[in-house]
Amino acid sequence: MDGFELKVLVRSLLLPPAGPLLLAVAGLLLLRWHRRLAVTLLAVGLGATWALSTWPVAGALASGLEAGLSRFDEAAWRTAAAGPDPPRAIVVLGGGAVVDGPFLPKRERLTSRTVMRLLQGARIARLTGLPVLVSGGTAPWLQTSEAEQMRRAMKEDFGIEVRWVESQSRDTDENARLSARLLKAEGIGSIVLVTHAPHMLRSRLAFEQAGMRVTPAPHEWATGPPEGWRLVDLLPSATAMEASWLLAHEWLGLAWYRLRGHVRS
Repeated sequence: MDGFELKVLVRSLLLPPAGPLLLAVAGLLLLRWHRRLAVTLLAVGLGATWALSTWPVAGALASGLEAGLSRFDEAAWRTAAAGPDPPRAIVVLGGGAVVDGPFLPKRERLTSRTVMRLLQGARIARLTGLPVLVSGGTAPWLQTSEAEQMRRAMKEDFGIEVRWVESQSRDTDENARLSARLLKAEGIGSIVLVTHAPHMLRSRLAFEQAGMRVTPAPHEWATGPPEGWRLVDLLPSATAMEASWLLAHEWLGLAWYRLRGHVRS
């Protein structure tokens, strides 16, 4: 197991639902020896699992990640284009690719998260006329890199030609470093960055650390609706737990970036 695989394993154990459920399991195992601690761990583990499966908690996790972000529209583009260092490329980050169904030979497809990022990237490409870079490596279960699948989808489904394909990265940090290397080779140091709103803070930090000037183009906010939550939103749901996993992943990633010096105190 290399360092990257170890990082993925540790991350999976810390994030929900595994992290809270492991606390609950630890409580069950300790019941015979330390009842008070056991009950505390059990309550915290089960309570956290319930809470993280609700939309108000997911929304609270999102608010700090998405603070200060705004939509990238025509007005935002005019402002960026008139600045001292206007963007000269669009970077679209991959959001995953999977094997599609039990077929042989294997069929592969992009996840809905990646497709939505491509849709946003295509809209921005039409608005700005800027060339596009797509970024995403080859997971162990894939034969074709995520970036190559993104390139094909951009051309065939959205009618946009991709100029650069970065197909070696395994995470956001490598997305940034390897994409920056391709762009700097052509004298480009300022980009429009396309990814989901909760992912933008960490992505922007990574690209800035790689020496790029970033104009954010976020989409699909996870922060709650302006009118507030409904009572039914306090009930657990699989979609809320999925959102909490993604949001907790971003907070964990930011903590890791701080340890590595990406974030200055």
